Amino acid sequence: MSDIIGKVESILKAGDESELGRMKADIVRVLTVYRGVSWKSELYMDLGKLLDFLGRPYTVKANLLDEALNSLKSDEIITIEDRTRGILMQEGTYVDQLIHLNDYLKVRSILYKDPIFNSYMYSRYKMVEDALSRQS
Repeated sequence: MSDIIGKVESILKAGDESELGRMKADIVRVLTVYRGVSWKSELYMDLGKLLDFLGRPYTVKANLLDEALNSLKSDEIITIEDRTRGILMQEGTYVDQLIHLNDYLKVRSILYKDPIFNSYMYSRYKMVEDALSRQS
């Protein structure tokens, strides 16, 4: 995990240079929103929410997501492990991939300087605050 700060800063800086770069930056943002952990099957929906917030096309391409995850893994920013999990409202299990940021606290400290991350977090906060105020 050598120099994760430099690696993440460079991903965020180069994020708009290519579709792969954008996907890598967005994955890091989404993982940070969820405290550094996500199931791959849920990452599609969570990336879609961020893309919708940013006004970008909503479709997350599976091959691009896989390429970005593999790149982040080889850069030692994330780890990916196959895990068994249950199926909601059904009997049975299936294998999914659990994705972890390797140093959540360091990555979060970098993202506090990222305007996209901050705007998205504020928007999520306001949605919760508005929902709670309607219940009062």
